Amino acid sequence: MIIDVEKENLMDLVRFFCDSIGKGVAELDGQQSHHLAGVLRLKPGDRVELFDGKGTLAVAKVAGANPRKATLQVEDLQVCPNRNRGRIAIAVSIAKGERFDWLIGKCTELGVDRICPVLFERTVKQAANPKIVERWRNLAISAAKQCRRVFLPKIDAPMPLAGAVEMLKKDYPAGRFLLGSVSLEFVSLVNQEFGDSDVAVFIGPEGGTTEKEETLLSQAGCKFVRLTDTVLRIETAALAFASILAAQRDAERK
Repeated sequence: MIIDVEKENLMDLVRFFCDSIGKGVAELDGQQSHHLAGVLRLKPGDRVELFDGKGTLAVAKVAGANPRKATLQVEDLQVCPNRNRGRIAIAVSIAKGERFDWLIGKCTELGVDRICPVLFERTVKQAANPKIVERWRNLAISAAKQCRRVFLPKIDAPMPLAGAVEMLKKDYPAGRFLLGSVSLEFVSLVNQEFGDSDVAVFIGPEGGTTEKEETLLSQAGCKFVRLTDTVLRIETAALAFASILAAQRDAERK
């Protein structure tokens, strides 16, 4: 069935995350079902929008719903192509607690394609959490639902700087690699042009990167750029880089 978008305003439909969407019946997990039935109290016959974070969007009708399980009948389905150039990767030192949670949400809203949490030598040590990537992904899902983003950012497990450099160089062989600095000898980011190149930004801890780390990044082809003449907190630098790069990228598409 094809939905008449003039009659069915998709922006008015509540959006839910569904990991697997195909023709026929879709099923929400417990968290999404609770939101649908327990919080919003939607009932059979109500229409919603589904997305899987991988490019699939669907309009679906609630078939059955309770706070533990919701089933929906998919009525219209479309698959959006993902970008294969102009991607933005933020490789950033982990900040404590809610600061990094905030970073995940805002980078998702701005359209960052990848978030790579990095363990620099001066990164503040934190307790091990085997479910941390799952937590970050859930935060990205919530942000994507709110901003109506189709694709979720890829979120890597925390890793040392050397591993992050190797991985990103492999995944973005023609990408431009950047490291923020407050030195006036470096060109401001706003005066740089990247066209449709992939860009990976490294953001160190507030204690700064070590000489060894800067040598590693320089040898990997990383270019120093200036954001401001003040020292920024981790999440502020990530937001500034993401905002400028996303604005430049979107302007290139017009």
